[in-house]
Amino acid sequence: MQTSGLHGNSEPETRSEEARLDRTALATLLVQHFSNSWGLRTAEFAVYLFLVSLFPDTLLPASIYGFATTAIGILLSGWAGRLVDEHHNLRIVRASIVTIKLAACAMYAASLVLLYRLPAATDSTRPWTTSLASAMFALIVVGGCVHNLSGVTISVAVEREWVTSIATGSSAHLTTLNTYMRRIDLLCKLLAPLFVSLLTTAASYRFAAIFLCGVEVACMLFELLWIEISYRRFPALREAQAAKEATRRVHAREEQSPDPRIRPLHVAATHKLLGKVRSVILDWREFAQYPIFLSSVAISCLYLTVLSFDGTMLSYLKAHEYSDPFLAGMRGLNVVAGLAGTLAMPFLERKLGLVRAGNWSIWSEVLCLLPVLITLYVGAPADGSRGPAWNAVLLFGGMMLSRIGLWAFDLCQLKELQLALAAHPRRNSLTALQYSLQNVADMLKYILTIILSQPSQFKYAALASYISVFAGASTYLVYVKRERGHVFHHNLGDMIPLLGRKSR
Repeated sequence: MQTSGLHGNSEPETRSEEARLDRTALATLLVQHFSNSWGLRTAEFAVYLFLVSLFPDTLLPASIYGFATTAIGILLSGWAGRLVDEHHNLRIVRASIVTIKLAACAMYAASLVLLYRLPAATDSTRPWTTSLASAMFALIVVGGCVHNLSGVTISVAVEREWVTSIATGSSAHLTTLNTYMRRIDLLCKLLAPLFVSLLTTAASYRFAAIFLCGVEVACMLFELLWIEISYRRFPALREAQAAKEATRRVHAREEQSPDPRIRPLHVAATHKLLGKVRSVILDWREFAQYPIFLSSVAISCLYLTVLSFDGTMLSYLKAHEYSDPFLAGMRGLNVVAGLAGTLAMPFLERKLGLVRAGNWSIWSEVLCLLPVLITLYVGAPADGSRGPAWNAVLLFGGMMLSRIGLWAFDLCQLKELQLALAAHPRRNSLTALQYSLQNVADMLKYILTIILSQPSQFKYAALASYISVFAGASTYLVYVKRERGHVFHHNLGDMIPLLGRKSR
């Protein structure tokens, strides 16, 4: 069962305790996180852009790429978490930095080869099944899978393991660290696509691939040096590593049992593989027994949605004659709203407590997305035309406001997960399982958009997405009931603590 820190406001922490967070050390960690997030968001956008440019006659390569990278996340996220549990927390991050940068370089290099060797972009029958295209596309897919898995490893190691260790049990420090990390993620999500678009527009796709490859190499060298500086600035990380190694030595002695039998190599390999499978099953079984599992299911449901400014919704909006500058502006406003959500979360936590803040946040997203769904059925324009002004206001306004609740809930759920598993000896293995749940939801979204791929069918995909978000919010209500023993208070002052005194 989770600690009492989840049930509302723990004892107020003094300003002197808050000041003990080393701001210089925090700055070094945030610089490192910015460099990593920038590379992730850049590759995430650029690779899809290159694929669409290279194969303009079909969306199949982009769909295969997305499907493969998501599938690898489902299958191996738990393994990535175990790597963090079993290896030195600095060495695993440095190894992941090298791996993720080389994977990105491989994708850019393969894209560059295709940009030089395939027929001109004006040829609408450009083949993607030639031997060269198939080989380079395979390299892009493999690179994307490695890139995704390395990203999960870094995220578990730094955003979960390191942040929890640095907070040293301080709820205020944990909120501060999580909030800064999420703001950097949002800024990179906004700025990196604009940067890539600037490169391709002002120069060319070929120049963009070369330039981005060079940036990845430079960032790899920088991050390998900088991550050690950041690690040395936090004594808590070294203490956590020492404690982890001591625990691992104890477990190794307990599990050590001499086996006089000499097994054939294939038998030993099979035995080891079965042991890994059993370990994964046990991790899932243990994670499912934790109350926090319901919270993880809730946030994973939010990933099964087309009601965000991703490729599917942008295709729908483009079919209704919205211009690229207008859509870029709307996407920017959505990111700004997400930043507002990261500002709102600490305030909501102080007033409502962590669990209730999450409840208010996710249900605010449900309510804000309702008018968005309505605009797709009432007053919706025909393909190739725009709807009335009120329809656009409800559509884009609801989308923007929903981002506040989404990102506030994201921060609440992250902190709940960190607190729930803080003392678990395999917390990173269990934490990574949430990535698997999120990837399952992503996979279902891909299947949904493949089935409902026409702009005229977008409203049905949107309805399925809204049902998924509603299901996530309802699942979180069950989590709230288990954590607090009730969902609603009995008097108005406790039900609406934002209007009065602090909630207990």
